[in-house]
Amino acid sequence: MTESKKPLAGIGVDYSNICKDYNTSYLDRDNKDPATMKCMKAVTLWMKSLLQQLQDRFGLSIYNLQSGSAASVDEIASNRFLFYSLEKEITLQSYVLQDSDATYDTASDWVDNLNTGMIIRNDEDGEGVYFYAYEDSPLLSWLHDRLQTFSLDEVEFNA
Repeated sequence: MTESKKPLAGIGVDYSNICKDYNTSYLDRDNKDPATMKCMKAVTLWMKSLLQQLQDRFGLSIYNLQSGSAASVDEIASNRFLFYSLEKEITLQSYVLQDSDATYDTASDWVDNLNTGMIIRNDEDGEGVYFYAYEDSPLLSWLHDRLQTFSLDEVEFNA
């Protein structure tokens, strides 16, 4: 008898949940407009806080998905990861929160290993961020509770 795969669930957080008075479709990390910079600062501070809480509560570390090298909260909560650039576009990246380092060739490899952590991905348009974990995971339950005032999008996992 083979082990069945757990269902993976994704939550998309649009930055408009954080910057309620700014049209987040105009975020561009190279834009020095004060309103843009204020919104991006709010998003990076929010991301730092959320990631720190995840790490503290669940004892997880952050790793680059494909290299298995440790990453910092600041690496994810940065303009380069979170926001699009009209000049440089956006580099799609994935990080994993888990209790030990491991290298995965693709996000599918992470899923195939029935990992108990979480994948964090940036949005190709720089308008939000995605969190993926198994449906019944304490991580996902905590995230839903933490973000209950946000309008969350269910996001299908696409490796």
